[in-house]
Amino acid sequence: MKRIVTATLVLLLLGMAAASGCLGGGGGTSTTSASPTTTPETTSSYTSSTPTSSETTTTTSSSSVPTTTTSTTSSTTSTSTTTTTSIPEAYWHAWEYAPFELNGETYLITYYKYDYKIQPNQSAPIYEYIVEKSVRKDKIHVYGQDMQGNKVDLGEQEVYAYETIVTPVKAASMDDTLKITMWFASNKSQVFLYPWDAMWMAYLSPTVQDKTFVGVKFEYKGKSALFTNPAPFQSGLFPYFEGDQDAFNDVNEDLGYLYMGWLATLNFGIWYAWEDVNLLVPQSGVWSDMQGHSWEWSTKPDGSATYGGHSFKLVDFSWKYKGTAEQVSMNGKGRLSPYLPLLVQGEGHYSFKDSQTGRETVIYAYLELKDLKLEKVSG
Repeated sequence: MKRIVTATLVLLLLGMAAASGCLGGGGGTSTTSASPTTTPETTSSYTSSTPTSSETTTTTSSSSVPTTTTSTTSSTTSTSTTTTTSIPEAYWHAWEYAPFELNGETYLITYYKYDYKIQPNQSAPIYEYIVEKSVRKDKIHVYGQDMQGNKVDLGEQEVYAYETIVTPVKAASMDDTLKITMWFASNKSQVFLYPWDAMWMAYLSPTVQDKTFVGVKFEYKGKSALFTNPAPFQSGLFPYFEGDQDAFNDVNEDLGYLYMGWLATLNFGIWYAWEDVNLLVPQSGVWSDMQGHSWEWSTKPDGSATYGGHSFKLVDFSWKYKGTAEQVSMNGKGRLSPYLPLLVQGEGHYSFKDSQTGRETVIYAYLELKDLKLEKVSG
């Protein structure tokens, strides 16, 4: 099964690369429309008329009989008043970890909780997990190794700690809570906002010299593994590892599924095209390159929800993509708030066909925001 997961991820990456290239939009045709339902810009006017008159008298004399002529002219003065009400605006910056404004205050997200479901193919069961993420400033002990393999103590260092807790509800292999803590010398938004990214495993290379990555610790069923990188604090040393290297073989398949669902349906590039779209009015768009690649999308404001004691306006969205040449199709729907960089709720399907066998694989994923904690940023 692990080989199948790996093969599926490779095909998925290839399909997504093709789709993202098509979504660049060069040479295609597109149409975007907007129909405001919030208070539209309105103009009202009234005109008042006040007549004025003037009288002119002319006297002429012909022989001995005088003649008097009187003429009256009238004019009207108009006054016009215009009142304008503007349309409210809000724009979504997907998966961007930065301070955001809400009711005149500035906040940062420090914790969130998702219910996450993934079906790796149409014949597989739907697996479900609870994913919790948090970020905080912390201090940890950092170690490295010299050329002879000797442990070098670099002392306690200040870091940003990003904690991921995955609790299985119905899993492929996991039967206990997995805790992953990653440390960085600076704020790494993608580590906090993404549920799980298999590419982060590249940090665990014995020759890693990344100047921001400090380390990672895995904890599962009483076992742990620690990896620390000395590069941010001292050059000329190698990373240090301690713990059970085989402790997490039982969770690799589930982590693969988490990444698969995320990549296939929940982090779709079309959302980045919405960054300049006012989501507080209904919007829609279509695009085609006339060569078998097309997508369409729509958004519509719909109520509000409360998270972390704060109310957020919500927007319903949907999208579809089709790549005929690559035999790839995608669709999704859900809810977002333009004031949050996270999805409130989302689900979607990713379908592709094997070019050699013709076999179709359909991946389904779903996630829903269950909890959120905010920290007010001082001015």
